Amino acid sequence: MNTRQTGALGETLAEILLQEKGYRILAKNFRCRHGEIDIIAERSSIIAFVEVKTRLFASYGSGAEAVIEAKRRKIRKSALCYLAMCERHFEAVDFQVIEISAFHLEGLEF
Repeated sequence: MNTRQTGALGETLAEILLQEKGYRILAKNFRCRHGEIDIIAERSSIIAFVEVKTRLFASYGSGAEAVIEAKRRKIRKSALCYLAMCERHFEAVDFQVIEISAFHLEGLEF
């Protein structure tokens, strides 16, 4: 399995996790000039911008560690871009990291 396939599998698992927690998926792999957001979802008038990090081996470090401040800035700018295009009003904005490993699945807010 190559890196792209691993990432796609992780995003599919994250989507299932979000739906099981009551989220409705609004967009996947949203791209704008600032970057990409893996999943955009909403629940109870709260919009969530989700970064998915999938790891098959612990030697690469945790997925959450890979979401450094520069990546967070790109996600925030991309989120603003999405919100500017969106015609809906949301009560709150949430940023999340879903970390998937071969033996562990966990959602983390940042």
